[in-house]
Amino acid sequence: MMTKKLNVLIPVYNEDEVIIKTIRQILDNVNCNYLISICYDYEEDPTLKIINKNFSNNSRINFIKNNSRGYNQALISGIKKTGGDAVIIYMADDHENFKLIDKCYEKFDEGFDLVCPSRFIDGGKMKGNPIVKEILTRMVSIFLQYFTTFPIKDSTNSFRLFSRKLLEKIKKYESDKGFTLSFEITAKAHRLGCRMIEVPSVWSEREVGESRFKILSFLPSYMKWLIYILKTSVFFKKK
Repeated sequence: MMTKKLNVLIPVYNEDEVIIKTIRQILDNVNCNYLISICYDYEEDPTLKIINKNFSNNSRINFIKNNSRGYNQALISGIKKTGGDAVIIYMADDHENFKLIDKCYEKFDEGFDLVCPSRFIDGGKMKGNPIVKEILTRMVSIFLQYFTTFPIKDSTNSFRLFSRKLLEKIKKYESDKGFTLSFEITAKAHRLGCRMIEVPSVWSEREVGESRFKILSFLPSYMKWLIYILKTSVFFKKK
């Protein structure tokens, strides 16, 4: 019997040398049956040349061209163009959580459709983040925890595993701004009554390059899914 396969989706955009450490950590530490899918916007992205130079002909790595532009669309292209039993969204500059990939996969193997690494449960934490960003993130978490039926404390973390079964139930992806795709899928999984679980994780502000998370411009995109969760809590009553 063939073992299940996990697609590790890594969206990249001019990541430069930071991607080498990320990929090396995954290759050296992850034990489940996986494939790294590099999701990119344009052929001239220097990240691709760096990966090919350092990981030439590695069978664990493939490249997926974005059908459109931007973070969300790169991941949507990755979801649609891969065929694994589950996908996990992993950040190109995340050098903290590579050992969690196997942990998330184990939970998927136990029957969970959605596994959420969380900064807001015991063992999780945020490091070096701007104060405004942390306050807003925690406010969203507290609001959802106490005023809705949403079971996930860390709602806005993009780092997340989704089963293919769940992804096939979602007919349309609506996220077009910000980093909201994981939030959208999780909100829809909540409405569908899917099994989900959190595991502790660490998040650090990126040390190389500039963060592309723009709080004020992305806020309306997050509000859309907050309202969606509120409607689910009132009208659908999913546990």
